[in-house]
Amino acid sequence: MIFSAVRIAGMSLFAFLGLAVTGCEQVVPIVPYDPWEFEGFTVYSHVPDEPVGVVYLFHGSYGNASFAVKIETLEVTNILVSRGYAVVATESTLRRDSKRWQVKDPSLDTNADLARIARLHDALISSTALAQQTPMFGIGMSNGARMVSLFGQAFSDAGYPIVAVAPFMGRVAESVKSAGGMRIPSFFVVAEHDTVTSNVDIVEDYEMALLNGVSAQIYTKIEEPLLPYRFTRIPSVTTEESIEIKDLFRSTGAWDDNGKRVVPVKDAIASFTTLKIPPALSRDRSRILGQVKAMLAVHQFVGIYTRQLADFFDANLEIWGDG
Repeated sequence: MIFSAVRIAGMSLFAFLGLAVTGCEQVVPIVPYDPWEFEGFTVYSHVPDEPVGVVYLFHGSYGNASFAVKIETLEVTNILVSRGYAVVATESTLRRDSKRWQVKDPSLDTNADLARIARLHDALISSTALAQQTPMFGIGMSNGARMVSLFGQAFSDAGYPIVAVAPFMGRVAESVKSAGGMRIPSFFVVAEHDTVTSNVDIVEDYEMALLNGVSAQIYTKIEEPLLPYRFTRIPSVTTEESIEIKDLFRSTGAWDDNGKRVVPVKDAIASFTTLKIPPALSRDRSRILGQVKAMLAVHQFVGIYTRQLADFFDANLEIWGDG
């Protein structure tokens, strides 16, 4: 196994059962995120009166600023907000085709995404409680993982107070890797059944960070059984409906009565296309599928390591403050 030399967090059956009991609360934002515009691009943000730091969020391909209010993202940001962090999400400059961030150019002057984030940061400093010295963090998914590594390293090199970043299911930007890898604390998350991004490459990025002498952790999201608790995280889904949803997916033949997958992962995902979700639940189709993908541990942002991530940010914030 390629992960034998790195820190990996799994989950036992007993932990799953505990999660099924304790993790069934609805996931809703603990603070309001009202979208606004900056230079024509959507922004979701929350800045408390005395922020301990600010966390920038970076969506994946085909994504947008609403990444900030998705269930798995909220699971992460809720705990960060509860600990005093500000949260800011915007979207890539290129809003056609795959809507990807520009991850090749490390310049804050010529990379349109980096330049606009710098201007957005300045605007928030002038209009909120953020200050020039407010510690900065980042979280990114897939193409956003590459972007958060580029953002963190480029802004750090430019003198901004970057403390740590968290790339999920994505490699470090090539310009960062070719320069020797991450030189700022990094929290990596990979997925057991990711077929989009190579976990081998991400483990290499993690190991390069360690060789550079910076704090780094890596976790693997492993597959969970199909359990109803996942669906009650969706605010509009009742306990009865969560059981109905679980039975609906089981009826595809991809899972047995105990929620164990019995077909290849790709076949389980393929079953989504023919799934007939009842009209009363069709409004939540994308969020339902998102929860199933999270259970399958495929290429999907997950909030399961929320506390570990928040603790990592806190620990590096303390070290940064002492420095």
